Amino acid sequence: MQVDEVSASYTRVAAELVRALRGRRSQTALSKRLGYRSNIVQRWEAGRSLPPASSFLQRIARIGVDAGACFERFYGRRPDWLAEHAADSPQAIAAFLRDLRGKVPIGEFAQRAGKNRYTVSRWLTGQKHPRLHELFALIEAGGRRLVDFIACLIDPRRLPTLAPAWVQLERAREAAYGKPWSHAVLRALELKTARRGPGGGSAWLARRLGIDAATLRDALETLRQTGQVAARRGRYRPTGNGDVETGSDPLRARELKAHWTQTALDRLRAGSPGLFGYAVFAVSKPDLRRLRQVQLEYVQQINAIIAASHDEDCVGLFCTQLLDLADVSENALA
Repeated sequence: MQVDEVSASYTRVAAELVRALRGRRSQTALSKRLGYRSNIVQRWEAGRSLPPASSFLQRIARIGVDAGACFERFYGRRPDWLAEHAADSPQAIAAFLRDLRGKVPIGEFAQRAGKNRYTVSRWLTGQKHPRLHELFALIEAGGRRLVDFIACLIDPRRLPTLAPAWVQLERAREAAYGKPWSHAVLRALELKTARRGPGGGSAWLARRLGIDAATLRDALETLRQTGQVAARRGRYRPTGNGDVETGSDPLRARELKAHWTQTALDRLRAGSPGLFGYAVFAVSKPDLRRLRQVQLEYVQQINAIIAASHDEDCVGLFCTQLLDLADVSENALA
Protein backbone atom coordinates (compact mmCIF):
# COMPACT_ATOMS: atom_id res chain seq x y z
CA MET A 1 0.00 0.00 0.00
CA GLN A 2 1.36 3.43 -0.94
CA VAL A 3 1.90 6.15 1.68
CA ASP A 4 -0.98 8.28 0.40
CA GLU A 5 -3.29 5.25 0.58
CA VAL A 6 -2.21 4.60 4.19
CA SER A 7 -2.89 8.23 5.11
CA ALA A 8 -6.31 8.09 3.45
CA SER A 9 -7.28 4.95 5.39
CA TYR A 10 -6.53 6.55 8.77
CA THR A 11 -8.28 9.74 7.72
CA ARG A 12 -11.34 7.64 6.92
CA VAL A 13 -11.21 5.96 10.32
CA ALA A 14 -10.96 9.37 12.03
CA ALA A 15 -13.95 10.66 10.07
CA GLU A 16 -15.98 7.55 10.93
CA LEU A 17 -15.10 7.95 14.61
CA VAL A 18 -16.43 11.52 14.60
CA ARG A 19 -19.61 10.34 12.88
CA ALA A 20 -20.10 7.57 15.43
CA LEU A 21 -19.54 9.91 18.37
CA ARG A 22 -22.03 12.36 16.89
CA GLY A 23 -24.80 9.76 16.99
CA ARG A 24 -28.21 11.30 16.35
CA ARG A 25 -27.03 14.87 16.79
CA SER A 26 -26.70 17.13 13.79
CA GLN A 27 -23.20 18.19 12.77
CA THR A 28 -24.03 21.76 13.80
CA ALA A 29 -25.35 20.67 17.19
CA LEU A 30 -22.26 18.62 17.95
CA SER A 31 -19.97 21.44 16.83
CA LYS A 32 -21.65 23.77 19.30
CA ARG A 33 -21.55 21.14 22.06
CA LEU A 34 -17.80 20.83 21.51
CA GLY A 35 -17.40 24.58 21.86
CA TYR A 36 -17.03 25.68 18.24
CA ARG A 37 -18.92 28.47 16.53
CA SER A 38 -18.41 27.07 13.04
CA ASN A 39 -19.60 23.70 11.77
CA ILE A 40 -16.20 22.09 12.34
CA VAL A 41 -17.73 18.60 12.62
CA GLN A 42 -18.80 18.75 8.98
CA ARG A 43 -15.18 19.28 7.95
CA TRP A 44 -13.97 16.51 10.24
CA GLU A 45 -16.44 14.01 8.86
CA ALA A 46 -15.44 14.96 5.33
CA GLY A 47 -11.83 14.16 6.25
CA ARG A 48 -10.70 17.78 5.98
CA SER A 49 -8.95 19.84 8.69
CA LEU A 50 -8.77 17.05 11.29
CA PRO A 51 -7.78 18.35 14.75
CA PRO A 52 -4.63 17.63 16.75
CA ALA A 53 -5.16 14.45 18.76
CA SER A 54 -4.83 16.21 22.12
CA SER A 55 -7.34 18.89 21.12
CA PHE A 56 -9.77 16.21 19.98
CA LEU A 57 -9.54 14.42 23.33
CA GLN A 58 -10.08 17.71 25.16
CA ARG A 59 -13.18 18.52 23.14
CA ILE A 60 -14.88 15.11 23.33
CA ALA A 61 -14.66 15.29 27.13
CA ARG A 62 -17.68 17.60 26.71
CA ILE A 63 -19.74 14.64 25.47
CA GLY A 64 -18.60 12.34 28.26
CA VAL A 65 -15.52 10.65 26.77
CA ASP A 66 -12.84 10.41 29.49
CA ALA A 67 -9.34 10.34 27.96
CA GLY A 68 -7.77 9.13 31.21
CA ALA A 69 -10.15 6.17 31.42
CA CYS A 70 -9.46 5.43 27.78
CA PHE A 71 -5.71 5.16 28.34
CA GLU A 72 -6.17 3.05 31.48
CA ARG A 73 -8.37 0.64 29.57
CA PHE A 74 -5.91 0.50 26.66
CA TYR A 75 -2.95 -0.28 28.96
CA GLY A 76 -4.92 -2.52 31.32
CA ARG A 77 -3.51 -0.34 34.12
CA ARG A 78 -2.89 3.34 34.86
CA PRO A 79 0.19 4.45 32.89
CA ASP A 80 2.82 6.18 34.99
CA TRP A 81 2.84 9.35 32.88
CA LEU A 82 -0.77 10.11 33.88
CA ALA A 83 0.63 11.17 37.25
CA GLU A 84 2.52 13.98 35.49
CA HIS A 85 0.32 14.98 32.57
CA ALA A 86 -3.38 15.50 31.97
CA ALA A 87 -4.60 12.68 29.74
CA ASP A 88 -5.79 15.06 27.02
CA SER A 89 -2.63 17.18 26.96
CA PRO A 90 0.00 17.28 24.19
CA GLN A 91 2.54 16.03 26.75
CA ALA A 92 0.42 12.94 27.43
CA ILE A 93 0.17 12.20 23.71
CA ALA A 94 3.96 12.45 23.41
CA ALA A 95 4.43 10.10 26.39
CA PHE A 96 1.92 7.68 24.88
CA LEU A 97 3.82 7.70 21.58
CA ARG A 98 7.09 6.98 23.35
CA ASP A 99 5.46 3.96 24.98
CA LEU A 100 4.17 2.80 21.60
CA ARG A 101 7.59 3.12 20.04
CA GLY A 102 9.34 1.27 22.89
CA LYS A 103 12.84 0.25 21.75
CA VAL A 104 12.05 0.32 18.04
CA PRO A 105 14.45 2.62 16.12
CA ILE A 106 12.80 5.90 15.14
CA GLY A 107 13.43 5.28 11.46
CA GLU A 108 11.69 1.92 11.54
CA PHE A 109 8.82 3.26 13.64
CA ALA A 110 8.33 6.16 11.22
CA GLN A 111 8.43 3.85 8.22
CA ARG A 112 5.73 1.62 9.71
CA ALA A 113 3.51 4.68 10.15
CA GLY A 114 4.20 5.98 6.66
CA LYS A 115 5.78 9.17 8.04
CA ASN A 116 9.22 10.74 7.83
CA ARG A 117 11.68 10.29 10.65
CA TYR A 118 12.09 14.01 11.39
CA THR A 119 8.35 14.57 11.92
CA VAL A 120 7.96 11.48 14.11
CA SER A 121 10.97 12.53 16.19
CA ARG A 122 9.31 15.89 16.90
CA TRP A 123 6.05 14.15 17.84
CA LEU A 124 7.90 11.89 20.26
CA THR A 125 9.52 14.84 22.01
CA GLY A 126 6.33 16.91 22.06
CA GLN A 127 7.80 19.66 19.87
CA LYS A 128 5.01 19.03 17.36
CA HIS A 129 1.57 17.52 17.86
CA PRO A 130 0.12 14.79 15.61
CA ARG A 131 -3.37 15.19 14.25
CA LEU A 132 -5.99 12.55 14.95
CA HIS A 133 -5.41 10.45 11.82
CA GLU A 134 -1.63 10.68 12.35
CA LEU A 135 -2.02 9.39 15.90
CA PHE A 136 -3.98 6.46 14.52
CA ALA A 137 -1.16 5.60 12.11
CA LEU A 138 1.35 5.68 14.97
CA ILE A 139 -0.81 3.48 17.21
CA GLU A 140 -0.97 0.86 14.48
CA ALA A 141 2.78 1.17 13.87
CA GLY A 142 3.42 0.64 17.57
CA GLY A 143 1.69 -2.72 17.86
CA ARG A 144 -1.27 -3.03 15.47
CA ARG A 145 -3.70 -2.01 18.23
CA LEU A 146 -5.69 0.80 16.62
CA VAL A 147 -8.96 -1.13 16.87
CA ASP A 148 -8.34 -1.62 20.62
CA PHE A 149 -7.74 2.11 21.06
CA ILE A 150 -10.96 2.95 19.23
CA ALA A 151 -12.77 0.45 21.47
CA CYS A 152 -11.72 2.57 24.46
CA LEU A 153 -13.66 5.47 22.93
CA ILE A 154 -16.66 3.80 21.30
CA ASP A 155 -17.89 0.43 20.02
CA PRO A 156 -15.71 -0.24 16.92
CA ARG A 157 -18.65 -1.96 15.23
CA ARG A 158 -20.02 1.53 14.62
CA LEU A 159 -17.08 2.27 12.30
CA PRO A 160 -17.56 0.51 8.95
CA THR A 161 -13.84 0.41 8.21
CA LEU A 162 -12.91 -1.27 11.51
CA ALA A 163 -16.02 -3.36 12.24
CA PRO A 164 -14.83 -6.57 10.48
CA ALA A 165 -11.39 -6.38 12.14
CA TRP A 166 -13.00 -5.87 15.57
CA VAL A 167 -15.29 -8.88 15.19
CA GLN A 168 -12.34 -11.05 14.12
CA LEU A 169 -10.18 -9.73 16.96
CA GLU A 170 -12.83 -10.45 19.57
CA ARG A 171 -13.17 -14.02 18.29
CA ALA A 172 -9.40 -14.50 18.40
CA ARG A 173 -9.18 -12.95 21.86
CA GLU A 174 -11.93 -15.22 23.18
CA ALA A 175 -10.02 -18.20 21.80
CA ALA A 176 -6.82 -17.06 23.54
CA TYR A 177 -8.65 -16.63 26.86
CA GLY A 178 -10.59 -19.88 26.66
CA LYS A 179 -7.99 -22.12 24.98
CA PRO A 180 -4.52 -20.67 25.66
CA TRP A 181 -2.72 -23.37 23.67
CA SER A 182 -4.46 -22.16 20.52
CA HIS A 183 -2.29 -19.03 20.68
CA ALA A 184 0.86 -21.13 20.93
CA VAL A 185 -0.26 -23.18 17.92
CA LEU A 186 -0.54 -19.96 15.90
CA ARG A 187 3.00 -19.03 16.92
CA ALA A 188 4.22 -22.47 15.79
CA LEU A 189 2.58 -21.95 12.41
CA GLU A 190 4.74 -18.82 11.98
CA LEU A 191 7.93 -20.90 12.10
CA LYS A 192 9.91 -21.09 8.88
CA THR A 193 9.48 -24.87 8.68
CA ALA A 194 5.71 -24.42 8.70
CA ARG A 195 5.76 -21.53 6.23
CA ARG A 196 8.36 -22.75 3.75
CA GLY A 197 9.05 -26.37 4.64
CA PRO A 198 7.27 -29.63 5.38
CA GLY A 199 5.92 -28.58 8.78
CA GLY A 200 2.40 -27.58 9.71
CA GLY A 201 0.81 -30.98 10.27
CA SER A 202 -0.63 -32.26 13.55
CA ALA A 203 2.31 -34.46 14.55
CA TRP A 204 4.79 -31.71 13.73
CA LEU A 205 2.85 -29.12 15.75
CA ALA A 206 2.64 -31.39 18.80
CA ARG A 207 6.41 -31.93 18.73
CA ARG A 208 7.22 -28.24 18.32
CA LEU A 209 5.13 -27.34 21.38
CA GLY A 210 5.71 -30.40 23.55
CA ILE A 211 1.99 -31.09 23.98
CA ASP A 212 -0.14 -34.21 23.62
CA ALA A 213 -2.45 -34.99 20.70
CA ALA A 214 -5.65 -34.23 22.62
CA THR A 215 -4.49 -30.74 23.64
CA LEU A 216 -3.46 -30.03 20.05
CA ARG A 217 -6.78 -31.23 18.61
CA ASP A 218 -8.66 -29.02 21.04
CA ALA A 219 -6.53 -25.99 20.09
CA LEU A 220 -6.86 -26.61 16.35
CA GLU A 221 -10.62 -27.02 16.60
CA THR A 222 -10.86 -23.70 18.42
CA LEU A 223 -8.74 -22.03 15.73
CA ARG A 224 -10.88 -23.52 12.96
CA GLN A 225 -14.11 -22.44 14.61
CA THR A 226 -12.85 -18.87 14.98
CA GLY A 227 -11.52 -18.74 11.43
CA GLN A 228 -7.89 -18.34 12.42
CA VAL A 229 -6.51 -21.38 10.59
CA ALA A 230 -7.40 -23.39 7.52
CA ALA A 231 -6.35 -26.95 6.72
CA ARG A 232 -5.18 -28.14 3.32
CA ARG A 233 -3.70 -31.54 2.55
CA GLY A 234 -3.09 -32.26 6.22
CA ARG A 235 -1.23 -29.00 6.90
CA TYR A 236 -2.53 -25.95 8.76
CA ARG A 237 -2.02 -22.35 7.79
CA PRO A 238 -3.01 -19.11 9.58
CA THR A 239 -5.69 -17.13 7.78
CA GLY A 240 -4.52 -13.71 9.04
CA ASN A 241 -2.28 -11.91 11.49
CA GLY A 242 -2.00 -13.86 14.72
CA ASP A 243 -1.20 -10.95 17.05
CA VAL A 244 -3.79 -10.71 19.83
CA GLU A 245 -3.58 -8.28 22.77
CA THR A 246 -5.09 -9.98 25.82
CA GLY A 247 -4.54 -7.33 28.49
CA SER A 248 -7.82 -5.47 27.98
CA ASP A 249 -9.70 -7.78 30.38
CA PRO A 250 -7.61 -7.73 33.61
CA LEU A 251 -9.31 -10.72 35.24
CA ARG A 252 -9.03 -13.00 32.21
CA ALA A 253 -5.53 -11.72 31.52
CA ARG A 254 -4.59 -12.80 35.04
CA GLU A 255 -5.84 -16.30 34.31
CA LEU A 256 -3.76 -16.39 31.13
CA LYS A 257 -0.66 -15.35 33.05
CA ALA A 258 -1.39 -18.09 35.57
CA HIS A 259 -1.74 -20.65 32.76
CA TRP A 260 1.62 -19.85 31.18
CA THR A 261 3.37 -19.54 34.53
CA GLN A 262 1.99 -22.98 35.40
CA THR A 263 3.24 -24.29 32.04
CA ALA A 264 6.73 -23.02 32.86
CA LEU A 265 6.48 -24.60 36.34
CA ASP A 266 5.43 -27.94 34.83
CA ARG A 267 8.42 -27.88 32.47
CA LEU A 268 10.74 -26.98 35.37
CA ARG A 269 9.46 -29.90 37.44
CA ALA A 270 9.88 -32.22 34.46
CA GLY A 271 13.52 -31.17 34.12
CA SER A 272 13.04 -29.55 30.72
CA PRO A 273 15.86 -27.34 29.39
CA GLY A 274 15.39 -23.62 29.95
CA LEU A 275 16.50 -20.68 32.04
CA PHE A 276 14.79 -20.91 35.44
CA GLY A 277 15.80 -18.95 38.50
CA TYR A 278 14.67 -17.08 41.58
CA ALA A 279 15.94 -14.78 44.32
CA VAL A 280 14.39 -13.96 47.68
CA PHE A 281 15.90 -10.75 49.01
CA ALA A 282 15.56 -7.83 51.42
CA VAL A 283 15.23 -4.47 49.69
CA SER A 284 13.91 -0.95 50.31
CA LYS A 285 10.59 0.15 48.84
CA PRO A 286 12.30 2.77 46.58
CA ASP A 287 14.71 0.13 45.29
CA LEU A 288 11.86 -2.30 44.65
CA ARG A 289 10.26 0.41 42.49
CA ARG A 290 13.58 0.77 40.68
CA LEU A 291 13.66 -2.98 40.10
CA ARG A 292 10.16 -2.82 38.63
CA GLN A 293 11.31 -0.12 36.22
CA VAL A 294 14.30 -2.26 35.23
CA GLN A 295 11.94 -5.18 34.72
CA LEU A 296 9.70 -3.09 32.43
CA GLU A 297 12.73 -2.01 30.39
CA TYR A 298 13.86 -5.64 30.21
CA VAL A 299 10.46 -6.71 28.88
CA GLN A 300 10.56 -3.90 26.30
CA GLN A 301 13.95 -5.12 25.09
CA ILE A 302 12.67 -8.68 24.84
CA ASN A 303 9.66 -7.53 22.83
CA ALA A 304 11.90 -5.51 20.50
CA ILE A 305 14.10 -8.57 19.83
CA ILE A 306 11.04 -10.73 19.21
CA ALA A 307 9.57 -8.16 16.81
CA ALA A 308 12.83 -7.99 14.82
CA SER A 309 13.42 -11.76 14.70
CA HIS A 310 13.35 -13.53 11.32
CA ASP A 311 13.62 -17.16 10.21
CA GLU A 312 11.93 -18.29 13.40
CA ASP A 313 12.55 -21.94 14.25
CA CYS A 314 11.20 -22.31 17.81
CA VAL A 315 8.34 -21.08 20.01
CA GLY A 316 9.57 -19.48 23.21
CA LEU A 317 7.84 -18.89 26.53
CA PHE A 318 8.87 -15.98 28.75
CA CYS A 319 7.51 -15.57 32.28
CA THR A 320 8.61 -13.04 34.85
CA GLN A 321 7.58 -12.20 38.41
CA LEU A 322 8.65 -9.45 40.80
CA LEU A 323 6.63 -8.86 43.96
CA ASP A 324 6.62 -7.74 47.55
CA LEU A 325 5.85 -10.90 49.55
CA ALA A 326 3.82 -8.80 51.99
CA ASP A 327 1.34 -7.84 49.26
CA VAL A 328 -1.12 -10.72 49.29
CA SER A 329 -4.86 -10.97 48.80
CA GLU A 330 -7.24 -12.24 51.45
CA ASN A 331 -7.72 -15.37 49.36
CA ALA A 332 -3.99 -16.12 49.55
CA LEU A 333 -4.08 -15.89 53.36
CA ALA A 334 -7.15 -18.10 53.73
